[in-house]
Order: sequence, then C-alpha cells, then structure tokens
Amino acid sequence: MNCHGDHQVNPKEDEDQAIERIVLDGPKGAIVLAGTATAIVILIWIVFYLLVFLPRGVIQ
Repeated sequence: MNCHGDHQVNPKEDEDQAIERIVLDGPKGAIVLAGTATAIVILIWIVFYLLVFLPRGVIQ
C-alpha cells in the first residue's frame, strides 16, 4: 500500500483511453476510401455507357 498518496496510473488505462479517443474520432479514412472507390466505379460505368452503348444505337 502506498502511504504517500501518490496515484499510480495503470498503463492499460492509458491505452484504453487512447483507443477510445481513436474510436470516437470515427473511421473517416475508410469512408473517404469507400466514397472514392464508388465514385470511380460510377464514372467508369458512365464513360462505358457513353462510348460503347450509345454509339451502337437501338438494337432491334
């Protein structure tokens, strides 16, 4: 028992607090990456549609 009144900080608590701050900040990078990938796929689809499907015309 510590008779000096010093409060020893558990390193595990510091680590838990750091993880909590990271989690509360949110997964911004993952959201940006997913949004960018989705935008690229949509852009490729639009370009493909304009350059391949429209020039072929109506198929009868």
